[in-house]
This record gives sequence, structure tokens and C-alpha cells, in this order.
Amino acid sequence: MARRGVERPNPTKLRKETREWLTKQTIPNVRRIARDLESEGEDVHDLLAAIDELEALLKEGSTKAKL
Repeated sequence: MARRGVERPNPTKLRKETREWLTKQTIPNVRRIARDLESEGEDVHDLLAAIDELEALLKEGSTKAKL
């Protein structure tokens, strides 16, 4: 599911509120959905990889924003 060759968005362009919402709401909700799907026998490897990539972007952006 991860796209190779596609430029990653610049995480510093996200508003602080957007980063917080994604970190506190979206990521935990999607991880819960992934766990539910996995328990139903679905392959969620790509979904979890995408969630991890989003989380890394958010952390990278919050670090850059503080500099």
C-alpha cells in the first residue's frame, strides 16, 4: 500500500490542531479498526504500515515545528 516514488508531504505544513487530531483521534481509531479486521482474519499489514508512516510524518513534523 505504501507508494514508492511519490513525494512525501511536508509535515510542517500541517496545523498544530490537525497534527493533534490525527495523533489523538484518527490513528488510535484506525489501529482499533485494524485490530478488529485482523481478528476477523483480514490481512492488515499494508494498513498498519500506512498508519506507522502517518505517525512518523506527524512526529517528524512536530519536531521540525519546534526548531
